[in-house]
Amino acid sequence: MQPDFILEFARFLLKSNALQFGTFTLASGRPSPYYIDLRMLPSFPKHFRLTITAMKEAVAGKIGSNFDTFASVPTSGLVFGSALAYEMVKPFVYVRKESKGYGTSKLVEGHLPSGSRVVIVDDVATTGTSVSHAVQAIRANGGIVDDVVALVSRQEGAEDHLKKMNVRLTAVTTVKEIVNTLHKAGLVDSNTLESVMEQMASQADYDNE
Repeated sequence: MQPDFILEFARFLLKSNALQFGTFTLASGRPSPYYIDLRMLPSFPKHFRLTITAMKEAVAGKIGSNFDTFASVPTSGLVFGSALAYEMVKPFVYVRKESKGYGTSKLVEGHLPSGSRVVIVDDVATTGTSVSHAVQAIRANGGIVDDVVALVSRQEGAEDHLKKMNVRLTAVTTVKEIVNTLHKAGLVDSNTLESVMEQMASQADYDNE
């Protein structure tokens, strides 16, 4: 991705508090020295459009056009997935975290013809757990999944998790790239940069245990 986009995106995350540094607990229960919440983005149309354009370019450059449908998972991934599908004029479906206890009890909502090649869209890729659930559900419903595209990768296991399922993760940018960019611009200090790098290193050690 272009350095100019990364810098503008990184500055926006910091200014809007979509990226915060401190002590946080992730959904997995692991501690983290930073928290990134991209649900803030749709409230800022200019930057939201920039990110959707960046995702579109990532799909075109790394995945290509040989697929049929975009898919996503609730909740924040839905916003990015539906906007990207609209922008690229592709069908869109989404995968529930669990089936409804009424009606058709479907996990996959929307029209998914058997044999459809599906690209799953996520906002932030961390461990890959929620996306792997979507991969399994789509495959169980006759879809073919080889690729996932995310706006940001935390580089904490999602790539390897998905690779084991024969799925490739394409990320527009990474937290490492974002924080390095902010550090070079003088917007975060060296201690903050170091704490983020240590977080990634500790996750790598955890994965190799």
